[in-house]
Amino acid sequence: MSYDLRVWEPPAGQAPPTSYEEALRNWFGLELLEPGPNPKFAALAAQMVAYKDCGEAPWNGDPVKDAKNCRKAVWTFSLPAENRMKLLGAVVKRANALGLTVLDDQVGLALVAPNRVLPPERTDFWTQAMRVLENAPLDSATPAPAPAPTPAAAPARAPLSMALASARDEMRSVLSSMLPQHGFISPRQAIEVPYYNAQAEATYFRPTPAGGQGVTLLTSNTNHLPCLTIDVNVFSEEIANILRAVFPEHDEMYFRRQLNFYVGIFQDTYAYFPIKGSADLQRMVKEVQDPVGPILEMTRTPLGMQAIMSGTTVFPLAGNPQGHKTLAEHAQKNFGYAALVSAWLYGGEQFQEMAQQKRAHEERTAPAAMKKEMVQRVDRLVAHLRAQVKRKA
Repeated sequence: MSYDLRVWEPPAGQAPPTSYEEALRNWFGLELLEPGPNPKFAALAAQMVAYKDCGEAPWNGDPVKDAKNCRKAVWTFSLPAENRMKLLGAVVKRANALGLTVLDDQVGLALVAPNRVLPPERTDFWTQAMRVLENAPLDSATPAPAPAPTPAAAPARAPLSMALASARDEMRSVLSSMLPQHGFISPRQAIEVPYYNAQAEATYFRPTPAGGQGVTLLTSNTNHLPCLTIDVNVFSEEIANILRAVFPEHDEMYFRRQLNFYVGIFQDTYAYFPIKGSADLQRMVKEVQDPVGPILEMTRTPLGMQAIMSGTTVFPLAGNPQGHKTLAEHAQKNFGYAALVSAWLYGGEQFQEMAQQKRAHEERTAPAAMKKEMVQRVDRLVAHLRAQVKRKA
C-alpha cells in the first residue's frame, strides 16, 4: 500500500482552516485544478533531496522530477514505509516554512503553516512525536507518544480478469457520471487505506455540514468469482472529537468512521458482490441509486445522520449475515459509540434507551476476557457525555 501525502499552497486571500474537515474541503476544492508547476513545490522537493538524516536517498522516486512534472494545485507523493514518521516530520517542517499545507489523510492530520495541527486536539501528540524523532529531550512529565503504526506492504496485485475489468470500468463510469452531480470529487488515483482487503479502483469524496463522505469502488476475486465492492463511509468531526477525548488509546480510524457499510448489504450480500453478468451489475447500480443515494443525502446533516443511526428513518436489510435487520442496528452494533454520541447530541429521549441497549449488548456478546472492559467503556462514554458535552436537542 502506498502512503500518500498531499501538499498544496493555500489560495491567496483564503482564511486558514480551523478544523480537519475544513482542511479536507480545501483539498477537495483544489484537487482537480491544474494551474501549472508551482515553484514552492520545486523548492520543497530540493530541500527533501538535500535531507540526509535517513540516508542518502530515502524518498520514493525522484521528488525533484515529480515536483517539476506536477501541474496540479495539489502535489501528491508517497512516503516509504521505512522511517516514515521521521520523513513525514521533515516534509512538514520544510513545507510549512514555505507556506504549504500538508495533509496526511491516512492518519487524519492536516499540518497548516506556520505551525497549526488539525484537528487541534492532536497537537500534543504531533509535538511530542516530533520531539522524540528529532532526539530532543522530553519534559519529565510528558510521556513519549506511542509510535505510529507502519503500514504493511501491499501484496502484489494480481491482473484483473477480463470480466472483472469490464465490470469495474462500467461501474466506475456509472459512479463518475452520478456522484459529481452531487458535489463529490474524485482524485485521479484511487486512495488506498489500511482496512481494505481489496484493490481500490476509484474514490469519491464530498464535504457536508455534518462532516465528510467517501465512496470507494474496489475489486477482488473471491471464491474464483470476479467481485465488486463499494464501500460507503460517513465521517463526523464533531463526534470524532468527543470520542478522541474519551478514548485517546484508540487509533484514528476508530474515531473517523461514524457510519460504514458496503453496497450489497441491502440485497443479502455482505461486502463482496459477485458479478456473473449484466443483471448483477444492474442490481448494484440500482442499490447505489436507492437507497444509498438517499442515505448519503440524509447524512449530510447531523439531524439526518441521527435519524438513520437511531432508526427513526428505517432502511431494512434483507438477510444480513450479521443478523442486523436495519441499517440503524448495523450502525448501533458495529459503530455503537458513534450512534450513542449522536443520540446524546440530537436524539432527545432516545439516548437513555440506546445507552442501556449498548451496555446490555456488550454484557451479552463481549468475550469473557473483555466483558468488564467493554462495559466500562460504555459507562465511561456516558459519564463523559453527561459531564462534559452539552446536548443540542
